[in-house]
Amino acid sequence: MLNSVQPKLLDAKKFKRFKGKYFMVACLQKHTKNREPYWEICLSDSSTSLKVYCFDKGHFFSSFKANSLVHVEVCIKTHLGKPYLRCVYLEAVARDKLINNLNISSLPSALCPFPALLTDIVDLFQTIDNVHLKRFVSQTLLQSDIATKYINCPTRAGRKQSVDNCLLSKTLLVAKNLLKNRSLDIEQRDLAIAFTIVHEVGKVNKYTSDSTLSAIGLRADIDDLSLAICSSALQELAKKSQVLHYQMRYLLTYGFAGKHASFNVNNFYSCLDYLSESRPKQQSTLAAIKGRYVPQAIELMSQ
Repeated sequence: MLNSVQPKLLDAKKFKRFKGKYFMVACLQKHTKNREPYWEICLSDSSTSLKVYCFDKGHFFSSFKANSLVHVEVCIKTHLGKPYLRCVYLEAVARDKLINNLNISSLPSALCPFPALLTDIVDLFQTIDNVHLKRFVSQTLLQSDIATKYINCPTRAGRKQSVDNCLLSKTLLVAKNLLKNRSLDIEQRDLAIAFTIVHEVGKVNKYTSDSTLSAIGLRADIDDLSLAICSSALQELAKKSQVLHYQMRYLLTYGFAGKHASFNVNNFYSCLDYLSESRPKQQSTLAAIKGRYVPQAIELMSQ
């Protein structure tokens, strides 16, 4: 049975009523023939976009940030024999540092220039078995100032954004190369996928949307920027699993860039083997690494 709480928007019309948190990517005020105001709202997740209609101006007493998450409850109504989606509750999601109980399938396809690539990223994410790593990835990418940048981010400066020059395609390419190794066990595979999705997230702060270096991008490297963005989610991961926290932090701080900024797959496999072999020792070494990696980017972003 389908769940009417946080369904994919692609499935939403199967319910008489549903609710959840979605990105509101458009909101247009219109008027009925009687000059009564109503609002045409566009909601989006990674599966599709939907238009819903709101006739209660009370919902708009609170301000909504453009392209942000909203709590919404929707029911199906009919007008002149035609069904439509009516909003019965709408409120802005509190601007928490980390969004809980959502995963990256909530990323808005309507704001992504390459929605098919976003679908592939979400499908890759869904193959992660470990719930703590899934939450870590989601908490990293669904931060309010990261989500829409991630799905629009170029991967090289000075070149026009394209299907080949975007963070989504680079992520999928690295994942494809890493997962060619069929000898990876389930734990190693989960780590590889989670790491791949977030390891270059720092590019959202290094590059602007028009593929130029940002001010901070001139002063900090991608590894430091990525670790800074992941820091809050890493802290939450440590509360759930000290071992996973150690492993993910180790991978994020190692650096796998080869010649011409290519990803060194062999070095990554070596790190995975090391982490697997040293797993019993990791618990005792956690204290030693706390505070050891304080990325330059964190200090720069606080200036």
